Amino acid sequence: MTRSRWVEACQYARRYAGLLAIAGICAAALPQTTFAAQVQAYAIFEAGANAHNIAEKLRGTSLNNCLLIIVGNRARDVIVHIACDEQANTHYLGRAFSELAGIDGIARANLVLVKSGTE
Repeated sequence: MTRSRWVEACQYARRYAGLLAIAGICAAALPQTTFAAQVQAYAIFEAGANAHNIAEKLRGTSLNNCLLIIVGNRARDVIVHIACDEQANTHYLGRAFSELAGIDGIARANLVLVKSGTE
């Protein structure tokens, strides 16, 4: 960085330092809204007979605080993406997975990947 650009950057920082300080004070004074953390998971459900019918049953299942996307189905397996908005002391993902695993016609349910999303 050349000297003239350095001086220009310092002048720019001095000019807006007060505005930045006021913004910081206002942000600290206002109440903060807490958002739920999103938890995502991939699951594989092994169908006993027909994977297409199982995929339709999974798609039709109502999950409280979760979204379900059928990623694909191949032979006897149905791959599902589940996204839940978790809050303190809630277990929506676990409840959704156990509800999906209890559907008639599912021989085996495997939770493959669980990751925390943004807050």
